[in-house]
Amino acid sequence: AKQRDHREIAKKQQLVMFHPLSPGCAFFLPHGTIIVQKLMHMLRAEYRTRGYKEVVTPNLYNMKLWEISGHAQHYKQNMFTLRAGAGQGEGEREGE
Repeated sequence: AKQRDHREIAKKQQLVMFHPLSPGCAFFLPHGTIIVQKLMHMLRAEYRTRGYKEVVTPNLYNMKLWEISGHAQHYKQNMFTLRAGAGQGEGEREGE
């Protein structure tokens, strides 16, 4: 199983790297980036062919989403979290 482990294959082929300061997040290296770009190009072509429109969603979400989905109870200890100040997180920023 270890020889088929995608994490080991990706490291060996220099596609991605991981760092303890950002657990679970892949840093795509040049060869990995080429693959991601080619996959995105193919997906975008499929979207157009099938009449879909692409959207981009935020990378950060309120913890409530992960609590509702059930992910928080399993993964919270390994999740990167931020604490927003009072009143923040609802489209407000400090000083506004």
